[in-house]
Amino acid sequence: MDNFYNTVKEICEKNSKVAMFIDMDGTIVEYCIYLEGEISTSTKGKFLNGRPIEIMIDKLRKINEIKNIDLYILSLAKSSMIVEEKKLWLKKYVGFINEKNWIIIDKEKGEYNKENRDIIKVQKMKEKMNEYDCMILLDDDHKILKKTKEELSDKGYVYHISSALI
Repeated sequence: MDNFYNTVKEICEKNSKVAMFIDMDGTIVEYCIYLEGEISTSTKGKFLNGRPIEIMIDKLRKINEIKNIDLYILSLAKSSMIVEEKKLWLKKYVGFINEKNWIIIDKEKGEYNKENRDIIKVQKMKEKMNEYDCMILLDDDHKILKKTKEELSDKGYVYHISSALI
């Protein structure tokens, strides 16, 4: 039995339209640690060649079949090069999630910084709030999950990747 799928299905049964936002690094692709300032041309190809977390991608493929849910990718990237690599990776491994639902926030373009890093995802989610009754965030970052839950209150659910894998 898949507890996470059943949980999402129950949320969808209680709401007419649901959005699920999915982080990439550490959630659907193996997380590689890079120190601040380490992102450079030497990391070219690292994100593109990231190992997919197949068990999670399979769960998302099944969740995507639920009629009243829209899946979104919601990811941070430290450079425009990484944004492009993430898009290529997504095309290769999660083509079932519509490209128009990919939100990749680029630090190099000033779309986020150290000060707003923990709240930028929930801000992006709130931009879609009028389209949905309920929102779900699946992420591996505890600070982002906590801030999102505070901001969305009873309109949102947050799940750490570990909840989805058991």
